[in-house]
This record gives sequence, C-alpha cells and structure tokens, in this order.
Amino acid sequence: MIGQLNQRAVLLANTLAPDGGGGFGDTWESFATVWMKVEPIGGDDAFGPGRLEARVRHRLTLRRRGDLAAGQRAMVGARIFRIHTVIDEGPMKPFMTLLAEELA
Repeated sequence: MIGQLNQRAVLLANTLAPDGGGGFGDTWESFATVWMKVEPIGGDDAFGPGRLEARVRHRLTLRRRGDLAAGQRAMVGARIFRIHTVIDEGPMKPFMTLLAEELA
C-alpha cells in the first residue's frame, strides 16, 4: 500500500481571520503535507435553475492521522477535494480513508 500513496497533498482547515472592519473572513490554512492515493469512485450531474453541475466523488487513502475532520480540504496540485467523511478503523490500522468531492 505504501507504494500506492503517490500523490503529494496539502491538508487544509478553515480558519477565521479578522477582516479589519470588525468582522471575520474565512481562509483556508494548510496544516500538513502528506502522501495519498486518489481514486475516483463515482460521479453524477446536478441540475439547477440555468446550470448543470458535474460532481465527482473520490476515495483518498493516506497514513492514519488524528487531526482530520469532515469539512476540511485536501489539495493535490491544482485540484481541491472537500472531505465529506473520515473513515478511521482505529489505532491498529496504519491507513485511513477520506470520502471527498472534487471542487470545480
């Protein structure tokens, strides 16, 4: 499995930063760089008023970590994936799986 982790990825978390006007703006800050395997697992089209949107779901596999949560992002090159589900089978497993959607 180690040899299949062939994509360099940056993990991103949403943070709030003061905007200088008394409010806050959200930004995406990197908190780790990891190697992962990226596999497309499905896709569908979403129709809305005057638009068509394609959604592609992926399975991301990486070494087990304790700092990942749904809502975070992974960036592989210029591609950005929104993490929907974190599957961690426990401390005896060396790898974990993220179910994610690629953002266009």
